[in-house]
Amino acid sequence: MIGKFIVKAQDWADGKLRRLAGRISPDMRVAIILVMLVAFGALSVYMTVASIYRIGRNDGKELGIEHIRRLQLPNDSIVNPFESGRHGTGGEVE
Repeated sequence: MIGKFIVKAQDWADGKLRRLAGRISPDMRVAIILVMLVAFGALSVYMTVASIYRIGRNDGKELGIEHIRRLQLPNDSIVNPFESGRHGTGGEVE
């Protein structure tokens, strides 16, 4: 069902474009193509130059770099099984 709708929409758009392009003269088609080529080319050059220009700029923002802090783990026999005073492994005599 969706495939049939897509095919119909493509056929409709193709027919409209062919009718629209058939009405203009070949010289006008060349002029339209050249205008579009210049416009899209200028836009492409502008975007490229603007992105290269912004590479080194910070725009007032800097990355917040922090040092890695030690993770505070609970003092537990699983974490530190050889801690003195636990499970008879430490220096205390029973």
